[in-house]
Amino acid sequence: MARRVRHAFTLIELLVVIGIIGVLIALLLPAVQKVREAAYRAESTNNLKQLALGMHNYHHTFNQLPHNGTWSYSCWCWGPPYDYSPPVPRVSAGCPWVYKILPYIEQQNLYNNFSYTTPVKILLDPMRSGTGLSTTPYNPSDPQTIFKAGPVTDYAANAMLIGNGLNTERLPDGSYGPGRGWNQLPISSWHTFHRGLSDISDGTSNTVMLGIKAMATQVYNSRGPGQFTMSNGALRDKFDEPITFPGPFAMGLLRAVGPDDDYLVAGEPGPFDPNDIYKTDIPGCTYHINASYGVWFRYTFTVVHDALDLDAYNRWGSAYAAGGLFAMADGSVRTLHFSTDYRVLIPLMTPKGGEVVNLD
Repeated sequence: MARRVRHAFTLIELLVVIGIIGVLIALLLPAVQKVREAAYRAESTNNLKQLALGMHNYHHTFNQLPHNGTWSYSCWCWGPPYDYSPPVPRVSAGCPWVYKILPYIEQQNLYNNFSYTTPVKILLDPMRSGTGLSTTPYNPSDPQTIFKAGPVTDYAANAMLIGNGLNTERLPDGSYGPGRGWNQLPISSWHTFHRGLSDISDGTSNTVMLGIKAMATQVYNSRGPGQFTMSNGALRDKFDEPITFPGPFAMGLLRAVGPDDDYLVAGEPGPFDPNDIYKTDIPGCTYHINASYGVWFRYTFTVVHDALDLDAYNRWGSAYAAGGLFAMADGSVRTLHFSTDYRVLIPLMTPKGGEVVNLD
C-alpha cells in the first residue's frame, strides 16, 4: 500500500496565517473596546441618575438640597466629646453631601455605621480602575485621618448649586471669609444656600447638579488627598478628597466652585472686560471674582479627557471618548463634549444667572 504523505505548513505559510490572525485581532480589538466603553458609559449614566434621585429624595425630606457641610463637621455644636469622630447621623448637618444622601442611595447601614474600608460602588465610574478607597489608611489614634481616609467618589456636585455651611460672607472688616455662625447653634443660622429646586430660576433642565470630575490617570490607583508625581518628576495635587471631607475646599466632592461658595475666590475684581464678563463676575453670584483669580479662573470651567499629568482643579471630565457625563437638576443625564467652551459651561453651573444656553 502506498503511504500517504502529510504536508506541514511551510514557514512562509505559517507567517502569513499569523499575520492574518494579527490583522483580525487588530480589527476586532477596537470594536471590543468600543462595546466595553459603551457598557461602562451606560453604567455610569445609571450611577448619575441614582445619585440625582438621591439628591431629590433628600430634598423631598428636608425641602432643600444637601450642602457640603462645615469644617470638622462642627462637632463641638453637639456637645461632648469635643473631638473628631467619623461621620455619624447626629452631626450630619456638618457632613459632606455624599454622606447626607447615603440613606437615599440604599446605604442606610453605612450612614448609621460609617466604615473607612467599604467602597460605595455607585460612586465609582467603571472606566477607572482602583479600589474605590483613599490610599490613606484610617487611624483612630490620629483624628486628622478621618478627613483623608475612606471611600472616594468619581462624581462631584456643582458647588454653585449646593454650596456648603461656610459660604462666603463679607466680614465687618471688609474682608471675605467663611459664613459666620457655622460653629454655633441653631443650624438654621448657618450661612448656607438652603437651595430648593424651586429656587433654580434658570430651570432644572439647564442647571448641572452632578457630573464626573476630571482626573489624572496617575490617580486611578492612588486615590485620596495629597499629590501625585507627574511624568517630569514634579508634584501636582490630586483634588480627590474622600467622602469624609466637608466644607468649601473639598475638590474631591465638588466642582464649579465660585465666589459665593469659596471665599478665596471672592474679592475685589480686576478691570471689567465688556467682551468677557467671566473675568470679574459669574452671573447670579453675590460676590465678584478676586482680581488674582480673574486672570485664570474662568478657564478652569471646562470638560477634559482624563490624561497623564492632568491638572484637575475645578475641572469636569471623564475617561470616555464622547465627553463628560452630567446629571442635570431635573434628573436627566446628558453628555457635554470636551470642546465645550467656558462661556457655555459656566451658565450651566449657575442656578440663577439668567443666561440663555442652547445645547442643541
